[in-house]
Amino acid sequence: MKNKVFLIFILTLLVFGCVIPVTGINNQNKQINQNVIGNNPPQINWWYDLDAPSFGSAAIDDFDGDGKPEIVFGTYFNDEHIYALNAEDGTLLWKYNTGGCNDASPAIADVDLDGDLEVIIPTSSPYKVYCFDGESGDVEWSTSTGYPNCIDSPPAIADVDNDNKPEVILGTFYGYVFCLDGEDGGVNWQVNLGTDSYIQSGPNILDLDSDGQLDIVVSQYAGDCRVYALKGDDGSTLWYSDLPQDYMYHGGSFADIDEDGKPEIAIGCYDNHVYVFNGEDGSLLWDYTAPYYIASPTSIADLNNDGHLEIVFTSYNILGVLSHTGSLLWSYPTGGSIFRGASIADIDGDGTLDVCFGSDDGKLRVLRGDDGQVVWTYDLEAHYGDTFNIDHAPTICDFDSDGKLDIFVVGGYGTSSPSTDNHGRAYALSAGDGTGPGWPMFRYDLVHSACFDSNNAPFAPLISGPDFGLLGDDIDFTFVSTDSEGDDIYYYIDWDDGNNEEWIGPYVSGEEVTVSHTWTSPNNYEIKAKAKDISGDESDWSEPFIITIVENSPPDEPTIDGPNNGKPGVEYTYCIIASDPDEDSLYVRWDWDDGTGSDWLGPLQSGTEVCDSHIWNIKGTYTISVTVEDEHGEIVTAYKDVIIPKNKFIINSLFLKIAEDIPLLGRLLSVSLNFRY
Repeated sequence: MKNKVFLIFILTLLVFGCVIPVTGINNQNKQINQNVIGNNPPQINWWYDLDAPSFGSAAIDDFDGDGKPEIVFGTYFNDEHIYALNAEDGTLLWKYNTGGCNDASPAIADVDLDGDLEVIIPTSSPYKVYCFDGESGDVEWSTSTGYPNCIDSPPAIADVDNDNKPEVILGTFYGYVFCLDGEDGGVNWQVNLGTDSYIQSGPNILDLDSDGQLDIVVSQYAGDCRVYALKGDDGSTLWYSDLPQDYMYHGGSFADIDEDGKPEIAIGCYDNHVYVFNGEDGSLLWDYTAPYYIASPTSIADLNNDGHLEIVFTSYNILGVLSHTGSLLWSYPTGGSIFRGASIADIDGDGTLDVCFGSDDGKLRVLRGDDGQVVWTYDLEAHYGDTFNIDHAPTICDFDSDGKLDIFVVGGYGTSSPSTDNHGRAYALSAGDGTGPGWPMFRYDLVHSACFDSNNAPFAPLISGPDFGLLGDDIDFTFVSTDSEGDDIYYYIDWDDGNNEEWIGPYVSGEEVTVSHTWTSPNNYEIKAKAKDISGDESDWSEPFIITIVENSPPDEPTIDGPNNGKPGVEYTYCIIASDPDEDSLYVRWDWDDGTGSDWLGPLQSGTEVCDSHIWNIKGTYTISVTVEDEHGEIVTAYKDVIIPKNKFIINSLFLKIAEDIPLLGRLLSVSLNFRY
């Protein structure tokens, strides 16, 4: 669909020629005559031959745990594989044949929270999303989006439904947006934005309205040609914009462009415009009109160190840079279409960010971000010796642990019919003296901000736990925060008693962290926490969590109500009222002082009458006891003496028998014992 031809485009070419006005000193002739500026020209580190090109981009991370990065990407018809290569030398780690074209860029993340990285990559023509074990290449799960819902949309990964687990979000042909469970690939939800449209854009994941809920922004290719904002938890529509008047193949980028503390989305359209929308409601901040269609994605960075963000766009064969207010700062023409946009890093190590991109003329270029001056170009088509269209956004990282940045890109020739003519090659090049952060994946990060080093701070933590506690007890609280880039998180906790937990961690984004604390004075306390990611960016303070700490009073000492005397073999009942001044739940146990007792009874509400019965079979004096324990372990015990003498009924019966049988003896015994009968 990228090859859509517009009449207006043809007319514009005729009117304006091959270039737009270029600010600064660069132009095509200068670029041809001077391919390298500086003392460290690029060198090809290695290459890997393919039977087709790779469209989209690659992703880089150490997903086999060897301390060195790996590169993963998919290939088009006639090759139809997912490749994982060792970045230091280009050797094959694993590959997988999907049986179709693989147009969407991969993502690398620990989607099942098992501590190991997975590779998430869709396949277009088989309309499946695959999750591979990063180290082995084994399929952990695959999910079909259903015929004929092909997938060109690069997946984004984030916890969009607040379940503390990552989800995979992507679009498909015929207007669908899917949210998949990262653990098993199950469909959490899917929505349709119009079956006459195609959601081929990589979703943007961000909190549009500062409500703590991640949202999703996608754009339509064909159909209504709208930009949609969706709620992350269920896919319902927050807002949409009808301003774009033509197709949008790639999604936007986002950052606080106008410095109002809220995010904006910058997106290019085939109607020749760059649109910048306010994230909270979709209203237009500003737009810019280019001479040709804008099919590629935008990128964002502070390119000239002025403290403001700039927006990089491409219009057919021209790369341009806009200020944060929408004015053109500089532009640069090439000899071919630039479809996958630009990657950003400090390639030459001079402290100013550079712009790196490939085009259909087979050249890989690096330009200075502040003025568009050429840092270097490399004619990969000349090196390859055949058609070498670069329809692949470069990824940038230190591949070989030499402390300097390298660049990976794939080119070649690819068509769906006849696919047997397809060919391609993957290249890794030394980039320059740059040592800072690179550009590790398509759209820079897992949420597709495409904002260099944007590094959004984590969300303010959520705190859960009891709202009542006792002096001196260890009390558990749970803290959880998520980071939109999936960075690990540290926590700072203020217990409001002069004691703090200072940056404990790191913990996985979305992981629930349990921390205990003990207070030494009764009072109401406001617990607060904030989160910090591994880049040092801190969240806002959490909402205060209030807990009341009191001293615990033991249960009231009960009074045992029941007979003081009894007879062997007779059952007697005793009762108490179990009560507690703190209204705690209570437990009661009886001890009958004859080696027997009851089990613990409870939990019981304060004020409950508790009765139990017992039979003593041997005469004696017994000290019965009843123990009352509150829910915090405080106990109190009450006692009562009970006398159990011999049973007089048994003696009387004996005397009556003697008196009956021997009257004289009975009378004598009666006199001696003062017994009457």
